[in-house]
Amino acid sequence: MIFIKKHSIFIIILCLGTLFRLINLDKETGLWYDEITIYSIASQKSFLAMINEDLHRFLLFPLYYIIYHFWISIFGNSDLIIRMMSVIFDVAAIIVAYFAGKELAKLCKFEANKTGLIFMSLYSINSLFIYYAQEAKFYSLSLLFVTLILLFWLKYLNVQNLKNFLGLYFSCLLLILTYTSQVLLVILFYITTFIYFLIKKINLPTKQLIIFPTIIMPVIIFCQFVPNYFSGNFDAVAFDFSFILVLLQNFFSPILNSLQNNSLHYETIAFKNLFNITFLLFVVYPVVFMLISGIKSLKNCDITRYLFAIALSYIAIHILLTLTTNYNVLVRYCLLVLPIILSICALSICKQKKLIAFGIYITICIFIIFSPMGVTQIARPDGYKQLAQILIENKISPSSDFVLPIRTSLLDKYFLINGNRNSLYVLNNEDFQKTYLTEEEMNDLKNNSNKFKIYKRFFKSKNISKDFEKLVSNNFIKDKPIVLITDKTICIYSNEQIQQIADSTFYNQVPLQFLRLSKLNNDLFTILKKKMKLISNIETSNWEISIFEPY
Repeated sequence: MIFIKKHSIFIIILCLGTLFRLINLDKETGLWYDEITIYSIASQKSFLAMINEDLHRFLLFPLYYIIYHFWISIFGNSDLIIRMMSVIFDVAAIIVAYFAGKELAKLCKFEANKTGLIFMSLYSINSLFIYYAQEAKFYSLSLLFVTLILLFWLKYLNVQNLKNFLGLYFSCLLLILTYTSQVLLVILFYITTFIYFLIKKINLPTKQLIIFPTIIMPVIIFCQFVPNYFSGNFDAVAFDFSFILVLLQNFFSPILNSLQNNSLHYETIAFKNLFNITFLLFVVYPVVFMLISGIKSLKNCDITRYLFAIALSYIAIHILLTLTTNYNVLVRYCLLVLPIILSICALSICKQKKLIAFGIYITICIFIIFSPMGVTQIARPDGYKQLAQILIENKISPSSDFVLPIRTSLLDKYFLINGNRNSLYVLNNEDFQKTYLTEEEMNDLKNNSNKFKIYKRFFKSKNISKDFEKLVSNNFIKDKPIVLITDKTICIYSNEQIQQIADSTFYNQVPLQFLRLSKLNNDLFTILKKKMKLISNIETSNWEISIFEPY
């Protein structure tokens, strides 16, 4: 009882943070594409099988897959149980945030307990954290390790002993093993530590600073032996500089936007809503309050300036890579620096004598969480459980041949296919490309030339090449029914719309992936309809299921 009284506020914040993450945790439509892709790897019978299923993806998130594998082996593979793993990681991060806030306050000579509780509060009510705590992905575990890094980094700046060094070293190592691309964040912490010691004229702990970079050695080795180690499917991402506004809204406001992809020209949407009371109260006020809090902290404590440099450099590098390479940044790719930014804001809020503005911020966030606009009510793209239910309800035989959108194993959790499996994505491999791209276009593609320019002629073409039709017939059409499953969140456009977009001024801003897969799916449908009999076409908001039978 004495412990509960002494730590009552801590317990209340922790309980509320846990509650927010449990609301509507079991999504009716099941795991969506990203989640089910990860499940298809983690659910393999052994680590070797996981590696064989997808070596590249496994190497990017090895520790997460190992934990996930053991989790479902022990507790089962229901959607609720799987998502509960992320909740537990995020609740643990809330606890760590309290201690990190206290450590930051000690360095800045602020009130430690109060700062810890405020940082903990900001973490527990943050809608972006709640959103990813409800997804069966690696973000919550990664955020836990980032918050641990923050805690031990602050401890290490204060006292350069072996205990604090090991805490920082292993927190960084665990982050890299969980989400390998976060080697960038670890490097930024390392550089900032070096600069801090030099500016503060603290004797450099030479041995520790020499040992620290060994963390990234596995990544360097993998980069040498695994081609395109950090490659990804960035053709599906849209980007313009209004991304910064979306980032600010999602970081600080309880109303989230552009979670699956970036909203282009978001500044026009924000400008149109400047006289909308709801937008002003639930978006503008939280963003302005947190920005002002952060700026005040930068003035009041120099440690926050080092933290801000890490966060800002991290985001700037992501944007720079987007502008200069094939990489394209999304809000969630910058999520890992949010604990750092919230800790900066917490310090300034702690300094305020009257916490009225903070109380309004907290009230707004909690109100939205429990409202229809709340983060727990945000619909993901329809999951594969819903698709399986449609197949079962319509008595579609699992012995038919199936053409699935991208990966052929994603339905297995809910609906086991016995027939042949093909993927729409196969139509994007080199053998098929040769039938709809010219030799010159193929060479340009291999040389990483402008893909929009390369595919433009194909997108504008109204006829299907005979070679493409022949190859589809040979690879897809057997003497059995075919079930073509179209994911309408990926295959968005008709051929007429694709032709119009290819001729438009905004062509280069439309994700190439959606144009390409839409065109290929449309052409595949046309060929199947020509060669077979279409007996049924079932549509939902996100799925279209077309069933063909041989003549």
